[in-house]
Amino acid sequence: MCRRYWHPHIYRTWSHSAPHFPIYSAIPYSPIAGKVILAAKENGLSGADTLITGALMHALRYCIKDQGQGFLVPIPSRKAVARLRGRQFITHLSHALSEQSGLATYENLRHTRVIRDQSSLDAKNRFINIDGALTSLKYLNGKAFVIDDLVTTGATISEAARALREKGIEVAAAVTACVAEPLV
Repeated sequence: MCRRYWHPHIYRTWSHSAPHFPIYSAIPYSPIAGKVILAAKENGLSGADTLITGALMHALRYCIKDQGQGFLVPIPSRKAVARLRGRQFITHLSHALSEQSGLATYENLRHTRVIRDQSSLDAKNRFINIDGALTSLKYLNGKAFVIDDLVTTGATISEAARALREKGIEVAAAVTACVAEPLV
């Protein structure tokens, strides 16, 4: 049933943090998209992973067309969550994107402190919760494409961009499977 309602298009939104960068997404968030994401994240269903990876790859193709070549930087899950899931979900998907696209994945972001689960927070509290919570491990030369499954408020992507820029890394774009509109 999910495949029937999962039709990748391209949606371009913009980051909140200056200098602003495009966020490329393939699927508008819906109850079906939410079920696919949860099935992949929480249950590790390979069919759901395939759908999300396909949507990410669709968005990444448009990103590469507009931005040129770069490298992928996945948003890390919180350590406790990754332990429960048995994997770093976005990192796992990013490596699959690397195999398909030929772009390298660099696991260059780490959490510096404990954060709350963002899903229950409003936009303002998401930004407060994630502010200063990520760090970049090292400088990387070239264009970074931040990878995540879903963009809602843009708080996590903005924090990732801040951390990468702090190390002098150029953040050219972000790529997500799904986008929740409006991006506020």
